[in-house]
This record gives sequence, structure tokens and C-alpha cells, in this order.
Amino acid sequence: MNIPAGTTSADLNDLTPCMGQMVQVIDNASGDTSFPLTFYTHLNYCRSTSMNLGTLYLSNVSIIPSGGLPTMVSASSASNHTDFRMNPPTHIELGIGSLNNVLSVTPTWAGLPGTSYVKAWIDFNANAIFEASEMIVSTMVDSTNPKAFIFNVPSFASITQCGTAMRVIISETEPAGPCEIFTYGEVEDYKVTFVNTNLGVDETSKPKEISIYPNPASEILYISGLSSETDYEIFSVSGQKTGAGRTSENSADIRHLAKGIYFIQLKNKENITRLKFIKK
Repeated sequence: MNIPAGTTSADLNDLTPCMGQMVQVIDNASGDTSFPLTFYTHLNYCRSTSMNLGTLYLSNVSIIPSGGLPTMVSASSASNHTDFRMNPPTHIELGIGSLNNVLSVTPTWAGLPGTSYVKAWIDFNANAIFEASEMIVSTMVDSTNPKAFIFNVPSFASITQCGTAMRVIISETEPAGPCEIFTYGEVEDYKVTFVNTNLGVDETSKPKEISIYPNPASEILYISGLSSETDYEIFSVSGQKTGAGRTSENSADIRHLAKGIYFIQLKNKENITRLKFIKK
């Protein structure tokens, strides 16, 4: 895009979600070029937040999926809004068409416990909108009422490259929807990935697709689709080997790399996978 002289900001529209992006600015008069800036795009959800910090908040949110998938537990301190989507330990896996999944929340009050409203949505169709039909919890809680809720995942839930999101709101007054700015309470967003837990024998024998995230990354590169610890090598775009090692907990340490574009080569059993990433 061409930016008029004197402009200090510009909107970048129509970027593909869940991709590493790079932007540079060039001065048309002098030809000077800025250092490349890298960032990662994700699904862009509506804003929701409280205006007062700490009066009422979610000190714990947990998901117990059915079908043997791992439990997610997120213990946190007070905030107005926290986006956990880029935090791998709080990622959620849910089975497509699964029944009797459990969402548990722990409300915490700064003073005497009172009543509050809890609402939660999961963007099942991954269209970046928390629709009314995607609400999984809408209830009033206090210090004695049960705070564990059962929900089902529809069969049409979308498996996408970067997953989707769950939003949990606790508020002193009942929120009208998922995009509210309210006085007392907290909002937390979590990344959700849907998986097919009913694969046939022929499907389970197929190798998993290997992918990396986040991209760009600054310290740790996470690798999904590995069945075991895997040897890796890292190369610069010029082909120079800049690192090697073995994955630990499906991740590779890239803190030693300078900013730039690299390739990571993974040898998983007899298969070799080569993926490009950006170190920011």
C-alpha cells in the first residue's frame, strides 16, 4: 500500500489468520527500507472486558473433556481480560460430537462473596463470532452453587489450521452477549482444537500432519503431530546449519537464533519434514 507523507499508522486488512506475517516500510524518496517486522495473525474476536480490576474474577477455569483427552487447568490472578490462546499449556482439545464434557469455574471476590453471572461460548464453526447457538453456559453462581457445567460438542465442529476459541465471562451483572464491556468481573479466552476421536483403524495408521506454532516465534517453537521425541536441524535461508538438537515435550529452543527466516528439518521415524519459520 502507498501511505501519504506524515502518516504515522496504517491498517493492514485481509490478512490470512493463523499465519506468520512480515512487513517492511520503504521510503519512496530515499529508498530507505525499515528492518522487517514479524507478527502472527489469529482469529479476531470482538472485544469484551471489565472496567474494574480484582473485585470479581475467575481464579480457576478447567475443562475435563470426554473420550480420554487431556484435562486443561488454568489458575490465574485477577485481570480485566486475559487471552490465553498463545499459551500452549492452556490449549483445549475436544472431540467432535463428544458428549458430557465438563467446564468448571472458580469465582473469587475481593470482599464478601456475592452472586454473579457466568456465561461461556465456544466458536464451534470457527468463523470468529461467538453466536447465540454456541453458548455452552449461562447461569448465576454464588459461593455455594455448583460451578461445574456439562456441555456437548456438535458433529459439525470445524477442524481448522489454528483452532478456534472459548470465551468465559464472569460479571456482577448479566452480560447481554459475548462482546460486552461491563463494570465488575473478568473475561478469559482460550484456544480450542477439535479432534476426531472416532477414527477407523485405517485412519489411525496414517501419519499425523506435522506443524509448528507460533510462527513467528521468539524463544520456543512448538511442534504438533510428533509421536515421539525427534531429532531436528535448523538451517538459514542461505542453507547454513544454525542449530540441531532433539525435541523436548514437542518443542525446540530457538533463543540462540538471530532474527530472520529459517527452516527446521525434522526426522520422524523414516519421514523427513522441512518447515519454514520466522525468528522474531
